[in-house]
Amino acid sequence: MIAWQIPQALRTLRAVIRLTAARLAVTYGCEVAASNQEVVDRSEGVFVALPSARGMEELSRLRFRPEQPVLSAMAGTRAHALSTAIGPACGDMAMMPGYANALRIGPSILFPGASFWRTFLGHVGPVLVLQTEDQFVAAAAFGALSGASFAWMAQVIDWFTAQGLPPDQTRKLVAATLRGNAEVLLQEDLAMEDILRNVATPGGITELLVAKLTETGGLEAWERGLDAVAQRLEGIGQA
Repeated sequence: MIAWQIPQALRTLRAVIRLTAARLAVTYGCEVAASNQEVVDRSEGVFVALPSARGMEELSRLRFRPEQPVLSAMAGTRAHALSTAIGPACGDMAMMPGYANALRIGPSILFPGASFWRTFLGHVGPVLVLQTEDQFVAAAAFGALSGASFAWMAQVIDWFTAQGLPPDQTRKLVAATLRGNAEVLLQEDLAMEDILRNVATPGGITELLVAKLTETGGLEAWERGLDAVAQRLEGIGQA
């Protein structure tokens, strides 16, 4: 029974993939190759978004051209393993573009920073080129931070809504507040300590909220969460 179910599941998956490819071709006018090797042969650069568990194995089956730009968005990718799998091509690493990249405002991290991929990723938001692989691995945790920020925003929106504010207005209030604060960080040269000192009036409500969050471990919880993400990413790369 199990032996029959696995081939059947694979056939179903392939059918879904073919239907999805056909839909994308019709919607966006893209070409659908017959195989991964054909994609490599016909592409100037190759953006790899395979599952990390099988990604390197799949890449090692393909033949790349010398110096062909290859970008891996596989979680836990390591430069040496990528180089070995795609040689003689040139490998770079990035995080998978997020929701905001569809609006061309989401950041991307890149290592070591080939000009081909700086230009490519620059079309969907700012690109931060990291100087070392250790920096890239640490920065990769921002992918989880980006997604988790939606959970935090949802909780805050729910609180304001529970106080009687209309949900649509609350959503705009929270989003506009965070966008404005983000612009402060992007445009001001002040240190974070100075910015916090400027916005937290002694005895005011900002100081009260920060004190309560500190008292209950709310701020430190983000560090513990990011520690767990970093350990997961390091573990994938060492597997």
